[in-house]
Amino acid sequence: MIEELEKLGLSHYESKALEILLKEKLELRELSKKSGVPFGKIYSVIKGLKEKNLVKENNTRPKLIYVDNASEIISRLIKEKQDKERALNEKLREFATEIDKERTRETKFFEIGISREERKKIQLRSFREAEEDVLQIFNIYHNPNINRQSKLEYEKEIENAVKRGVIFRAIYPKNIELPRILKKLNKEQKFKVKRFDTDFVRCDIIDRRKVLLKLAQKDVINSGGSIFVENEKLAENLIRIFNEMWEQAD
Repeated sequence: MIEELEKLGLSHYESKALEILLKEKLELRELSKKSGVPFGKIYSVIKGLKEKNLVKENNTRPKLIYVDNASEIISRLIKEKQDKERALNEKLREFATEIDKERTRETKFFEIGISREERKKIQLRSFREAEEDVLQIFNIYHNPNINRQSKLEYEKEIENAVKRGVIFRAIYPKNIELPRILKKLNKEQKFKVKRFDTDFVRCDIIDRRKVLLKLAQKDVINSGGSIFVENEKLAENLIRIFNEMWEQAD
């Protein structure tokens, strides 16, 4: 556990002390003995943990150091680690994207599709890159019979992704029948569907960090374009909206 706590951002001595305090209340001398933190260091270690709001002390004599709720503390450490990593990832993506733009090169983290072929390439990319899960919102303007040849390719890529273990969940209009491949996957519980009528923008959220937005309403052939972006904050916001629809859906 000490190694894991260190990976969450704590020092070696902080990790050793916290590992013990997650399980029991102790006064400083006992904590020093049980944790292996030298007694001359234990005061500064506990001071650091208190400043991080990870431990508390009571008013007894001697004072006891303790953790209120182990799962809450670990959850907070995990979230802080994830937030830092997400901020770092965003800065690195922005940095790399700016370099690619300056050199007029295609960038991996942001792509716009205007023509039908460009939009098709982006949609296929989103399915081929999926590793864990894909959330899809099909709005009330979705028509699986329009542009059927391309949609058949998309459905085959969904089938391939499912074979790799990718989980699909889709918000689908109430009165639109699923295409044959998706209907088969749905029966096998590999492409989960709930019915809900919405005019929200057509979008896919891939692996909780990539987003594909399709700027089309009634006429998908004359779409305004597709936007693919890798951004955890945008994905997180769209996941929240998806989950709200999922709860309301049939």
